[in-house]
Amino acid sequence: LRTCCLPLTVAFIAAAAATSSHAQKEQWLQYHTTREGNGYRWLDLTATPPTNLSLPKFNSKPYFARWVSPLDSAGGRWLALDRSRSSGQYDRLYIDTKGDGKLDAQPSVSTWRSDQYSSYFEPAKVVFKGEDGPVTYHLALRFMKYDGDREPRVLASPGGVYSGEVDFGGKKKHIELIDANVNGTFNDMPFDADRVQVEGDKNGERYLGKLLEVDGEFYRVEVARDGAFIKVQKAENVVLGKVRVPEGLSQFVAWGENGQFYRKPLKGELTLPVGSYRGQEWTIDRKDPKGAAWQLSGSFGETFAFEVVEGKTANLEIGEPIRASLTARENPGGEIYFGLEFAGRAGESIQILKGGQRPPGPKLALASLDGTYRATNTFEFG
Repeated sequence: LRTCCLPLTVAFIAAAAATSSHAQKEQWLQYHTTREGNGYRWLDLTATPPTNLSLPKFNSKPYFARWVSPLDSAGGRWLALDRSRSSGQYDRLYIDTKGDGKLDAQPSVSTWRSDQYSSYFEPAKVVFKGEDGPVTYHLALRFMKYDGDREPRVLASPGGVYSGEVDFGGKKKHIELIDANVNGTFNDMPFDADRVQVEGDKNGERYLGKLLEVDGEFYRVEVARDGAFIKVQKAENVVLGKVRVPEGLSQFVAWGENGQFYRKPLKGELTLPVGSYRGQEWTIDRKDPKGAAWQLSGSFGETFAFEVVEGKTANLEIGEPIRASLTARENPGGEIYFGLEFAGRAGESIQILKGGQRPPGPKLALASLDGTYRATNTFEFG
């Protein structure tokens, strides 16, 4: 949240537009806090107090963590978790809001929700020194300790988003910028990327890149580091390259330096702006003889990379046939654990749905060679 930004007058905007019809102008957004931001990052906990920190008086053994952010000149901010009582759930959060090494300078942050295993803290305000003045960011934290966990864990989420009306080629669209990697900035790309959601996009949020596809048109976008504004310009003469995938695919999703793109292949062919990509996922939709809808999908993780080059076709060997892999592992107690995994041609992780729901797990029949032992078990998802 920039404190220096004043509304531009209509006359100034008109003059700027008249200067150059192709120049990108800053379209300012509004900052809103949220308790449950859509982005996640684990923080490492330690019971050892960092040096050179001014600490509050704790009620029990505290835990410490350092949240890393490029907006901070020292690289990040320290925080501490404590209990309001000598036992029970950790429900107090102290954070170095100004980057001066003082955890005791502000009141503790309270929880807005808690259960047997988790404490959800109100978004904690932190302030950075920006080029044009102070920049405010909010960090949402969840403290967790489940039965069987040796140590607790802390999950960080963005406690604020930027949103507003943005002009895309004469059409006003509501957008939302999301700090998906939870580091305080909103313009990270290409792969550890932040995300943007545009009104009317049925695919939901997209990873940020040089290009943004809106209503089938390409736009060049530039996002302020702190998320306060976005620049949008219609992309002219975008060079496309061909990609070939198996003909059975209903949808293919890729992301990279140019952004994230959803494609419905036509006879196994699709086009993407030239550049470097990673495959994200694909889907196959079919119906069985009784008319039931089945969907097979494959997720690549971050390992499947390919290039789209002008004048060439990128042939992707993905999808079917699907391979099943059965593994067996003996536990120290003598029990044997069986695992069943499905993978695509490129090692994709596979999910199978029937009518939008997971079908019953496959069965495993076991028998001894002499026939004295026979048992049938059903695999569980997880």
